[in-house]
Amino acid sequence: MERIVTGAQAKAFDRVKIEAGASSLAMMQTAAQGIADAVLSLRKADEPVAAICGVGNNGGDGVCAAWLLQQRGVAARIVLVGDESKCTPDTAFYLKKAREAGISAADDLKLNGDEILIDALFGVGLTRPVEGVYRMWIERMNASGRPIVSADIPSGLDADSGVVRGAAVRAAVTVAMQAKKAGMLLGQGRALCGTVFVQRLLPDDSEPDMFFDDEADIAALLPKRPFDSHKGMNGHALLCVGSKQYPGAALLSSRAALRGGAGLLTVCTPDPVRPFFAALPEAITLPTGTQNWDADAAQTAIRAMERKSAIGIGCGVGAGEIAPVIEAALLSGVPTVLDADGLNCMARERTLMKRLHHNAVITPHAGEMARLLDTSVNAVLSDPLGAVSQFPCTVLLKGATTLVHADGKTAFLTFGNPGLSKGGSGDVLTGLITAMLAQGLNPFDAARAGAYLLGTSADRAMRLLGERMLLASDVIDMVQY
Repeated sequence: MERIVTGAQAKAFDRVKIEAGASSLAMMQTAAQGIADAVLSLRKADEPVAAICGVGNNGGDGVCAAWLLQQRGVAARIVLVGDESKCTPDTAFYLKKAREAGISAADDLKLNGDEILIDALFGVGLTRPVEGVYRMWIERMNASGRPIVSADIPSGLDADSGVVRGAAVRAAVTVAMQAKKAGMLLGQGRALCGTVFVQRLLPDDSEPDMFFDDEADIAALLPKRPFDSHKGMNGHALLCVGSKQYPGAALLSSRAALRGGAGLLTVCTPDPVRPFFAALPEAITLPTGTQNWDADAAQTAIRAMERKSAIGIGCGVGAGEIAPVIEAALLSGVPTVLDADGLNCMARERTLMKRLHHNAVITPHAGEMARLLDTSVNAVLSDPLGAVSQFPCTVLLKGATTLVHADGKTAFLTFGNPGLSKGGSGDVLTGLITAMLAQGLNPFDAARAGAYLLGTSADRAMRLLGERMLLASDVIDMVQY
């Protein structure tokens, strides 16, 4: 489990440590050492280095890195961008040392075309669009075609959202100080950061409230099967899914729930969908006796909730009348996953939002989240951490980096590939999470495990099929744990 922090948390960590007696100059030199090491890992032959530095402490990291590189025999220079009289004390300290070592530091130099660049213009404190000379230097670095090592975070990238504030550096390597920042994994962060190294500045044993899930973290969550396991021990899941228009959604979510380990699966679906389940004999189909999701179908689904371990609602139900189904599921207290048309129904019937509780999981993409919050997609993408914290249940916000949030904790998952950006992927995810809930995982862990299984299964399938050929059904065939 790897800690992830916001920009404010990063600044607070530094402040608390310094107030407790840590040397800010020593911390800056440790940060600079990480930058210098990254530069040396990229450097070929006698390539010189140019550090493009602002006047804040991020700039000080770059200034100090140039000084350290000079001590190691590397030709280094500093381009100081901004009013030198406004340098922070630590930046001014290392700027003096750099000049004493014979390093040039000026504000009107151009790039030479053969240098490795250190980007140290802005750190995590950037809160406004990059303009003027700062934007010019960002664009100049990007246009140079030279390798760029960013100090802490690429300049111009928002530390919390991954949104580009006007312009941002495209780094080959980013040296994150103490911990990765949320914006390095969200929005455009993954595309702009390049290879990321974390440079630890000081010990930190506190429990993180945001973290990156790796394979070992998720493997520890997945339910283990004893030798004498039987279907009754692995939960009975109910899926309320499908419609005449979208029978495939019902099949995909059902196959995923079975592949995910649900001991028994009942699928409540309108009558026109039931013949398609001849291809999935393991599922118990419960016909609604209707052609679509009407009031009678809803009552059939509600009766089916008795003695179920987990419920999944919404995949492919279209514009059917499922508000009573959602309300009954939430009132029952049975762990419930809401996706797709279930979320669209909730956005229309906003009183359902008040029924959400700690045993529920919602799995919106940015558009669905915007409808739930009655805002714009851009507002969600500009503050994804704020968006997921608005609900009293587990929230899984889908994206290139998936966020899973509950009770003040947020997990970041980066498994998967662009092949998942096709119809059906969300149906598979709903089935997997429902299966995890049926087997006893709590909603936060079930959502994390479901996202992991979807992503890693897609990665396995992609190695065989490629991104463009990948279908959601291929992913199900690759599910294993």
